[in-house]
Amino acid sequence: MNVERWVAARQAHWQKLEDLLKQIETRGLPSLSREQLQSLGRLYRSAASDLSRARAMGIGPDVVRYLNNLVVKGHNQVYQNQRSRWSDLWHFLWITFPRVFRDNFFYVFVSFVLFAGPMVATWLFVLDDVNFAHLELQQGRPLVSDELWAYVEKKKLWTDSVEQESPAASSFIATNNIKVSLIAFVMGVTFGLGTLYVLITNGMLIGGTFAVCQVYGMAGRLAAFVAPHGVFELSAIFISGGAGLMLAKGMLFPGPLKRTDSMRLMAKEAAILFLGCVPLLLIAGAIEGHISPRTDLPQEFKYTVSIATALLLLLYLFLPRSVRAADKPESLSEGKPAEANIAITQSSEKQ
Repeated sequence: MNVERWVAARQAHWQKLEDLLKQIETRGLPSLSREQLQSLGRLYRSAASDLSRARAMGIGPDVVRYLNNLVVKGHNQVYQNQRSRWSDLWHFLWITFPRVFRDNFFYVFVSFVLFAGPMVATWLFVLDDVNFAHLELQQGRPLVSDELWAYVEKKKLWTDSVEQESPAASSFIATNNIKVSLIAFVMGVTFGLGTLYVLITNGMLIGGTFAVCQVYGMAGRLAAFVAPHGVFELSAIFISGGAGLMLAKGMLFPGPLKRTDSMRLMAKEAAILFLGCVPLLLIAGAIEGHISPRTDLPQEFKYTVSIATALLLLLYLFLPRSVRAADKPESLSEGKPAEANIAITQSSEKQ
């Protein structure tokens, strides 16, 4: 075999592989089209075979070294190792979740409207007739329970008892809020009816409670209690509700896709929305357990905490940020499903 002719014939293939690897290093794996992904698998397999042949033929060390480096780089992309779990978590929280939130902001906004509309309407109805607060949403479940009525009539808040049990209360509150958000998300599989029910009824409960407190002159104290943790807590519920609406959209309006495929595609990003809410709810639970119920803290401080959390949340969700392509975890890469790496591997194994 003419070695120089063989090297010259194979160089074009090696160059194509090198170009693809450079593109991945600078722009990330998601920048490759499906055809490029398949080519990456084929070219990697071919280069590995060429490396073995070059060694067997005793070709010069420069060619062998070049092919060895090329195959190593290709292997790292085709068979990517497990990345640091902490790195993946950081990428998810800092890049993936905010991006998915912005991409699907419409659903979160609709969720907010479905919550806020009934809340305001109920608040107005109760102010007009306080007996409206006895309306039962379910059998034995009025808008404002008898226990809450008893507290308010005595000019007390039911939240006062939390101050003496802050650590335990914080854990319970966070768990309960995660449960509400999970229900709002999961109930999207009922074609959205369950999500609608959760958003509307919780809005009515809050609106009715605030109105009763206002009738008895307690609205200011309740607002001061809700303010510190309310931004994170309510935002998480709106986002989880938006995730539930995304599931419903995938089921009700599949477009050109099969209903199951449409549901699966929407479920991926909906799940990201819900999972991103968990840290928000944990922080909200900690604030609600340790700051919100404290009577020794001035109301001005609690409202300052509320404003600060609102600004931080806005910056977190909407502040543009970039990430180096080399730092992108494949499992959480943007714009390309995680199955892309599987496609490369399958393509290479077919050769």
